Amino acid sequence: MKRVFVLFIILSFALLGCTQEPTTETELDLNENKLNEIEEVENDHNDIKNLEGLDRFVKNVENQNEAKINYIQYGTEGQRGVRTLSFDGERINVSHSVDGDFIEEYNCQRLTIETEKDKKQYILSECRGSFNGDFELLSIPYN
Repeated sequence: MKRVFVLFIILSFALLGCTQEPTTETELDLNENKLNEIEEVENDHNDIKNLEGLDRFVKNVENQNEAKINYIQYGTEGQRGVRTLSFDGERINVSHSVDGDFIEEYNCQRLTIETEKDKKQYILSECRGSFNGDFELLSIPYN
C-alpha cells in the first residue's frame, strides 16, 4: 500500500511538471489575443467564407449564450461593410460600418434561418433603432 501511495505522489508531480503555461510576455499576449478575437464570416459577392461561424452564432443565440461575430460583405465597388453582431443573452446588437465609417446601430430580438427549396436565409427580426423591422442578413442558394 505504501508503494502505491509513493508511486501516486511521484506520478502526480510528473504530471504537474508537464503542464505548460505561458512564460513570456509574447506567449501571454498571443493567448489574450485569441480570447479577444471575433470570429468573421466573409461574403465576397456570394463567395462565402466561414459560414459555419454564422451557424455557431445562431446556435449560441438559440441557447442564450453570449456571442459576437463580424459579418463582412463587399460592395460592387469594393467597399468593405462590417456588421458586428453581439448577443448579450437577451438581444442582438448590430453595429454597421462601411470602410471603417459608422453607418447605423440597432437591436434585434432574433436571428433565424429559413430554408426554402432553393435558398437558405439568415434573417434578423424585430429590429429597433437606426433600422426598424426585419432584415435579411444573408441569402444563399440551398442544395
